[in-house]
Amino acid sequence: ASFRTVEIRVSGPVIEASGDGQIGALAGADFDSGSESQSEFDERSAPPERRSWVQGTSLVAIAQRTDRPIEFIPPPGTPEFTPRLWHGSIGSYIRHSHGNFSGDNDLIFLYITEAGGDMDTIRDDGEIYELLLKQLWAEWNHVKNGPHREETRDWDLLWVSPKAGKRESRRFLGDLVLTQTDLEEGRRFPDDIAYGGHDLDDHQSLGAAGSNIFGHSIPPIYGIPFRSCYSRNIDNLLLAGRLISATHLAHSSTRLMRTGGAIGQAVGLAAALCCRHALTPRQLCEQRLDELQQQLLRRDGSILDRPLDNDDNLAHRATITASSESLFDTQEIEQLAPLVAPAGNLLWDWPNRLDQLQLYLHNDTDAPQPMALSLLRARREPRWTTAELHHRHGWNDLRDAAFSTISQQPFVLPPAFEGWFTIPFDTPLDLGPKDSASDADRLLVALSENRQVWWGLCRPSCEIVSMVEHSHHDTHWRTLDARGSMRFSPGIPLGEATNVANGYHRRFSRGPTHMWNSCLDTPPPHELLLQWGAPVRFDRIELTFDNLAPSRDENPWEAGTRVLPILAKEYDLEMESDGKWITLVSERSNIHRFRTHSFPSIQTNQLRLIVKATHGESNQARVYRIAVYLGKRD
Repeated sequence: ASFRTVEIRVSGPVIEASGDGQIGALAGADFDSGSESQSEFDERSAPPERRSWVQGTSLVAIAQRTDRPIEFIPPPGTPEFTPRLWHGSIGSYIRHSHGNFSGDNDLIFLYITEAGGDMDTIRDDGEIYELLLKQLWAEWNHVKNGPHREETRDWDLLWVSPKAGKRESRRFLGDLVLTQTDLEEGRRFPDDIAYGGHDLDDHQSLGAAGSNIFGHSIPPIYGIPFRSCYSRNIDNLLLAGRLISATHLAHSSTRLMRTGGAIGQAVGLAAALCCRHALTPRQLCEQRLDELQQQLLRRDGSILDRPLDNDDNLAHRATITASSESLFDTQEIEQLAPLVAPAGNLLWDWPNRLDQLQLYLHNDTDAPQPMALSLLRARREPRWTTAELHHRHGWNDLRDAAFSTISQQPFVLPPAFEGWFTIPFDTPLDLGPKDSASDADRLLVALSENRQVWWGLCRPSCEIVSMVEHSHHDTHWRTLDARGSMRFSPGIPLGEATNVANGYHRRFSRGPTHMWNSCLDTPPPHELLLQWGAPVRFDRIELTFDNLAPSRDENPWEAGTRVLPILAKEYDLEMESDGKWITLVSERSNIHRFRTHSFPSIQTNQLRLIVKATHGESNQARVYRIAVYLGKRD
């Protein structure tokens, strides 16, 4: 055998997203591994001394229910099943000792394997895979031929990953190193190109016994800066995936696949712009950052609190209306409820300033009734939370201690009054802006208890409002399946048609929604109409639909759900010509959030989107953005 060594010189930008960073390491890029000590970055969860171990590697598999008995014969060398330690928890040990199986669905995602955190995850990659495979065979053998023998009689292994899921090896060093503190404070950087928000999920190896999985915290949504996505000492090296510049603790969140995917999109675009303008990544950051961010947004990338500012979108010049809209002030009184306890509305959006408030109230006596209106703000300080508190409260902590009072306004409800009662304020109240990326930031508008006063409950329901009442027996509020009537001045935006041209194409919390919502009570089809004072010429239309849902709805054990029910399935695009509507696009099986439709250059002064059906039962139109362009996209 003969071997030849070849030296290759690369002058253009290189994206290092190989996972282990072999190319970057061979090029001499600075990198780190293991866990930093507390003195290096002043991270609150860092160990006193630097450690060499990394997060462990896991192997996943999928099992499926079949229509016949399936025998499992363990491969030679399969070890005896040994319950493993997880999360530093006796409870997790007890649960795992019975095998990882639940037959509630026709598919099950098997993931409880881990090894290699105390090994070299690059050099020992093959050995680690063999260890994991043996763990998996032992696990499935225990399930099939042990305590779950009868209920798994018809179950079979459908797929075993040919490659282990490696959590950590090298981490390269950029101009900025993300830290645990950055994430837990929800920092946003001027050069953000993506965002993350997963908990700091740190798998600390216990060797053959398993892993201590530390959820150090659940952070708010945080920004990923471009400066952490290129090498600090190799001019043409870009970084993506789990190789970006972050400490071990920050990496325990940024390593997640969806965050890595968002970073990868941004870094790929950055490489193209570096080639176009003959710039290094650092020069691109210094000289053409706005171009990078705006081009990323044009391609459905997401940057916290950064709108798309493109004047060439013809929709910005149009008058935009809709066949129906979800408006905050559209409230139909359904019933009256006595205020036998303090009650109010919890809101996830509000105006910065409050001039007056209206509530539908009824005084069922012939005497004036004294009342009080309280406005309270809830913010989480610190901005991160623990897994235990998050599982108990989520981002909607309803304890009294979570709220601070902004204002209390006494008022008197006249005798026998029924109707919309206006509560003016001597001077406008400064409520402050809503943190658009935080569900923990909430406004509570509450009425005092008075059994002689009844509050009007209304429909339709509203996704940025939750009615609450205060417990008589504890120091917390509790949610009710209702909505209390309430109108703000200035008003609260919700699902107006004009939202499709406000520059935002995603929301990062319950409110603001940043989208057009058709009225819940209006059946399809739903029409969004763009009108221009004079004909405009275009050759491309971009649409962004809503497909955001709680992450629990997208877990692997929900396999089989092809698309979220809120997503638009059937829609048409039509233009007006000589008094007639001409169909440009007729889509009947959409499964994507972001769609681009191109045609030969055409001209009209009216364009409409007709949403005919969603993948679910509500059939509500939910559209973030419509963009109309002429000419080649940059």
